[in-house]
Amino acid sequence: EYARRGFGELVAVSALVLPMLLVAHWLIRKDDRFAGKLFKVFAGIHIALLFVIMASAVQRLVLLTGNLGYGLTTVRLYPMIFMTWLAIVFIWFSVTVLRNARQHFAWGALWAAFAILGATHVLNPDALIVRTNVALMQQGREFDAHYNSSLSDDAIPVLVESLQSMSLEDRCEVGSGIHYRY
Repeated sequence: EYARRGFGELVAVSALVLPMLLVAHWLIRKDDRFAGKLFKVFAGIHIALLFVIMASAVQRLVLLTGNLGYGLTTVRLYPMIFMTWLAIVFIWFSVTVLRNARQHFAWGALWAAFAILGATHVLNPDALIVRTNVALMQQGREFDAHYNSSLSDDAIPVLVESLQSMSLEDRCEVGSGIHYRY
């Protein structure tokens, strides 16, 4: 719940800040230099504060999935990927809108989304999840064989490679999951 709340807060703040900054930039008279500079200062402060919230949300997810947490799941990985895209969008906002190149912002944010989606595809999320959880298991942490064997077919090669390092019970659970899928 702690990590979910942090992610929800980040999404809510982002959904409020980005449109507000875009509308405020659109409303500023272009011939008023003081208003433009003032907007840039306050927008920079907003974005810096948003990155503080983002750092808090990332920290919560890392605590949940890291060495002291519960391991990696799709419900924990995809918010991290989404937060990466949000960080890129706000950095792109700073590069374009705050430097008076607003016309490039929307296309850049869209291309960033495509790049993140492509990188996620190359990352092979289910295999990454199993690799991470197996690595944590080898460090002495509990391994959720049922969950890991219920992931997509992309996870099967990693599961098969790591069968020898699993306990007998986990091996049976993974073998049963793979057999059931077959």
